[in-house]
Amino acid sequence: MMDRVKALLAEQSAKMLAFVEQEQELQSAIMERDWQAADTLIERMRAMSSELSMLDQMRHDAVEEAKAAHGVPESAAFSDLIAQADPEQRAEINTLYRGLQVAALRITSVTRGFDAYVRGSVRTTNEILGEVFPDQRGTLYSKRGERAPADQRAMVLDRHL
Repeated sequence: MMDRVKALLAEQSAKMLAFVEQEQELQSAIMERDWQAADTLIERMRAMSSELSMLDQMRHDAVEEAKAAHGVPESAAFSDLIAQADPEQRAEINTLYRGLQVAALRITSVTRGFDAYVRGSVRTTNEILGEVFPDQRGTLYSKRGERAPADQRAMVLDRHL
């Protein structure tokens, strides 16, 4: 049972690191405005995300099976299961689990950096558009209180000009 847990930990870590690489490629494609590459990468990342989700569920199930096989209560922490393993196996599982945690942190870090870049770009673009088209600044609403697109007609302020 523990061998399956170890194998799934290793596989999930490897796939998460591959996901990080894809996310970095996506970031580069967006910065270079290579939209075709970005679309391709997004589709690939969606497939990887589904696979990671499936792997996570498989790992969870394997841990639950290992708990049952070693007489560890279902509500017990993962560390309680690891404590049941022999010292050599415990060290290996701890190393694999730390690798999984590091991979998760790398995904979080890259995602946050990418998110900050996109939010900054959108904010800058909106500020520029607000200065260029001040009549369309802010959210516009219809007579019924629904959001409405900005009208593209020119505004006449002084007919004497």
